[in-house]
Amino acid sequence: MSEKLEINIIYAESDNKPILQDRGWVSFFEKFLYMMLKQTMNRQIQINMISDSEEQKIDMKGLYIPILSPDFILSGACLDRVENLFLETKSDKIHDKIFPVFKSPLSYVDIPEKLKPLRSFIFYLNNENQEQELSDFFSKEAEKGYWMKMVDLCFDIYETILNMNNKGKIDKTHGRKSIYLAETGQDLSGARNIIKRELSRHGYEVYPKSLLPHTYSAVKKSINADLKNCQFSIHMIGSSYGTIPNGTESSVMDIQNMLASEHAKANPQSFNRLIWISPTLKYASEKQKSFIHNIKRDDKASYGAEVLQTSLEDFKNTLWEELLDKGLNRKLRSSFSSTPQDKPIFYLIFDEIDAKAVETVKKEVLKHDIELITLDNKGELMDLRNKHIDALKQMDAAIVFQENVNNQWVYMKLLDLLKAPGFGRSKPILGKLLKSEKAKGSEDEYISRYEAEIDTSTDSKKLSKFISEIILAFEKGQAKMAEES
Repeated sequence: MSEKLEINIIYAESDNKPILQDRGWVSFFEKFLYMMLKQTMNRQIQINMISDSEEQKIDMKGLYIPILSPDFILSGACLDRVENLFLETKSDKIHDKIFPVFKSPLSYVDIPEKLKPLRSFIFYLNNENQEQELSDFFSKEAEKGYWMKMVDLCFDIYETILNMNNKGKIDKTHGRKSIYLAETGQDLSGARNIIKRELSRHGYEVYPKSLLPHTYSAVKKSINADLKNCQFSIHMIGSSYGTIPNGTESSVMDIQNMLASEHAKANPQSFNRLIWISPTLKYASEKQKSFIHNIKRDDKASYGAEVLQTSLEDFKNTLWEELLDKGLNRKLRSSFSSTPQDKPIFYLIFDEIDAKAVETVKKEVLKHDIELITLDNKGELMDLRNKHIDALKQMDAAIVFQENVNNQWVYMKLLDLLKAPGFGRSKPILGKLLKSEKAKGSEDEYISRYEAEIDTSTDSKKLSKFISEIILAFEKGQAKMAEES
């Protein structure tokens, strides 16, 4: 059996008052973290819950997740335990083993000093300076404010374990190229997370690595320090003007753009920028409209940048072309053929536990004149993840199959399909279908939330109809391309 991973969750007992089924916020967090980590890594996992109401000493091994909140800050036991992590450990790598999770909003001055420089994970909603704790874990807002952050947290834990197993060896494949991925408003936080994860997967070091301070002077100092480490900056601008630090009337997005423009002017040969402006700005405030107008009209605001106002998918394709095809990363390429297509590619997604049950669906799909991608679920987890992402790039349509696997696995795969444009796709997705007799909710809910149809029937009629419609859409697309060429 592989080595056991120990995770110590440090929290204030008052943050775990029952909210549903006698479980509190921290208990739900522990449950979801365990479920997702089991899907991420093949090892035994032990999660220790360490409350401030118990006289429990922390075992100085494993990883640590302090659950930060106003009650945590008021708890002397919680603060002492965090302080002891830095005092008692002999390892200089302790910073890499602590993953602060923000359950609730906190003033920057209240955050424990030793945790401020660390990468942080915001698990509350932050919308136009209206910050609030999240307790409905399956709401639409939770997809961006909770579940995508949970994916980020598990991915970072996985990478930390890999680095520990490699005894701290650094991957030199890309010379650790660094990119400043500017903070966004809440409306684009999900898209930013997708791009951040993909950049990390391709070996880039992404800044900022920790929470930005809450005062103007400290924000400027932090951003300038990060920009000095980077060769490229990416700015995504939507309808939300974003957080405004104390001591200024400008948002963090505005400040980041201004400082990146100044940095580009001072370093024209070694620093480039890309600015994307959403084409949909119906709900933008007057202040945000003024900010966008300034970028378009003022050379200082857009200095050293290529400014795009296209669809989000087109922007992502441009970004990957800029970063990947121009020399920063030529080594990671699709594991599938890039020859011209004469038939649509279907990606059939299933868990190993359903390997036998999916055979019926596979046979039905192969009755049609299509190309089918499946993964055998064997090999190193990161290799499998890379193959999964490559398949998401290549496919024209996807079928997610569920019989025995749990619903959380299904939601993760449907979220992956939503994120597929961020992985560098060069063509639209023609359709998505969830084939499951256990699917919860109506088809309208799945279409609204995941842009996917569902098939809960026991026969193959709807599946066959779905495949035929994809083939027809593919043929129409090919004909249109032929006409345009």
